[in-house]
Amino acid sequence: MGEISYTKKVQKPSCEHRIARMESRIMGFFCSWLVILPTVALAVEALAGRPAEGIWMDYVKAVGGQDAVDRLSSRETTVYVHHGKDMTLYWQKPNNVLSVSKKERIGYDGAHCWSLSSKSKVKKLTHGAELPMEMEANPLRFVHLKELYSEIDPAPSEELDGEKMDVIVAPNNLASTKLYFDAATHLLRRVEEKGEISVYFTNTIDYLDYKEVDGVRLPYRIVHTTTEPDGHAEDLRVKKITHNVTIQAEAFSKPQPGQVVLGGKR
Repeated sequence: MGEISYTKKVQKPSCEHRIARMESRIMGFFCSWLVILPTVALAVEALAGRPAEGIWMDYVKAVGGQDAVDRLSSRETTVYVHHGKDMTLYWQKPNNVLSVSKKERIGYDGAHCWSLSSKSKVKKLTHGAELPMEMEANPLRFVHLKELYSEIDPAPSEELDGEKMDVIVAPNNLASTKLYFDAATHLLRRVEEKGEISVYFTNTIDYLDYKEVDGVRLPYRIVHTTTEPDGHAEDLRVKKITHNVTIQAEAFSKPQPGQVVLGGKR
């Protein structure tokens, strides 16, 4: 007997079945992207940095809000410096500042910076010398970031002491100022500056130990460091902050012979 061969008839999928299969594949691809997309977005954000506007707005809210900051017209801050001396810092709106210690007084009236030694010697200081004092006496100056700098740009996020930081870079006249904001608290953690105080060296100020005073949050520890070879680190510990104190405008101006200035007679 001859063998009987059987030929299996292969049924081609219908058009409807092919369309359904294609739709299933497209849906699977789409769902995969829905899972991957947030991860990609986070990676892109880490590389490019959060929008500078968002970082700044979060900071303003974190320190108490624009209205709370603008209600303050002056500030007196008593600090202890790490090498054993007390110092009092005065700030008056908009940017008058004064530092008073047993060794000397340093003042800025919004236009000119000067120092007065314990031996009554007055010295005119160079432009930019007032900036570290402004950062100490008025840490909230960065609430008005857009008034300080004509441009603010985002930068890739970084880490400080194991904590993620959102970063803003603000070009200045000669270089740039880099501001680090804690990604969790949104508070200003560090200012790294080159071009305002010095074009050659980088000056860094760290703001630590924030506490609430009169509805705003202020750092109770301020640390200065610099890459300048003869420069020295300074560690300020805040003892007391008083707002809206009465300060005579002339206290910030360069002293004249026989003039009485804040903190006693010359």
